[in-house]
Amino acid sequence: MERNFVQDRRLGDNRGDIIFALFGHATIGAEWDGKHIYFDPCTSEADFDALPKADAILITHHHDDHFDMAAVEKLRKSDTIIITNSVVGAEIEGAEVLGATNRTFVCSWLSVEAVPAYNVERTQYHPRERGDNGYIVELAGRRIYVGGDTELTPEMLTVSDIDYLFLPVNLPYTMTVGMAIEAARTIKPKVFYPFHTIGTPAEEIAQIPSLLSDTEVEVFIAPME
Repeated sequence: MERNFVQDRRLGDNRGDIIFALFGHATIGAEWDGKHIYFDPCTSEADFDALPKADAILITHHHDDHFDMAAVEKLRKSDTIIITNSVVGAEIEGAEVLGATNRTFVCSWLSVEAVPAYNVERTQYHPRERGDNGYIVELAGRRIYVGGDTELTPEMLTVSDIDYLFLPVNLPYTMTVGMAIEAARTIKPKVFYPFHTIGTPAEEIAQIPSLLSDTEVEVFIAPME
């Protein structure tokens, strides 16, 4: 089944740029120097039979719009790195589990730091104690922060030196537009990508660039419902 998606090329290092694939909802890809990373791949958002196999798969938590074992099986090869939290890690043999006691993973071409992802107001949706993750990825000399399903947390407000920022703006489950704006103003990425936007009126998402127009943050909006 063919599905269209948006690509966005961004500055990497002397080995090449980073090409982001914005598949839809919470599914994101990043390609650099022949390496392919997928964040929360779901078969509802992409035809993975037609896409390159994964060098790394990062899964934030167990909800079925983020963890799809069929997608993992389609993308996985013998040396694919899979990084996730403890709940999903219990279901995937060989996964690297990041959480409260171990928050970092490093290999020759990739560094990953887990950042807690949870709700501070509507805690019934993503409770802190469950241990869901967001991830800061260092790739091609750039820092990419994919928030996972989260509201504006104290941990998020300490994050810095981010080039490319992906935050969910999905009412009532994750961030409000106001929370996302505060996060972007605090973190000061080069580019902010609102994603996972289902439930938030499209006109509110469309206002985000103007709400950040007094900053140096570029906003890139793609269909990510």
